[in-house]
Amino acid sequence: MIRRDDIFRLFRAAEIGLDGSDLDDDKPLAAQGLDSLDLANLLFQIEQTYGLTISPEDASRLRSVRDMVDYVGARK
Repeated sequence: MIRRDDIFRLFRAAEIGLDGSDLDDDKPLAAQGLDSLDLANLLFQIEQTYGLTISPEDASRLRSVRDMVDYVGARK
């Protein structure tokens, strides 16, 4: 089972300079200060950590922390 804290740990691995505790799980990450490079790095970290391949279509739907938790949880 993946939790939101697991995604926030990947923020550090992706070198994203935000503290995850300040983020709204349901609000798009782009609206909370992440740019496209941050999101790409975060998705790369998710793929590497959980052994997933995220298609471009799926990547475009992973906008929030909750989206990412649900996505990984459904595939693990």
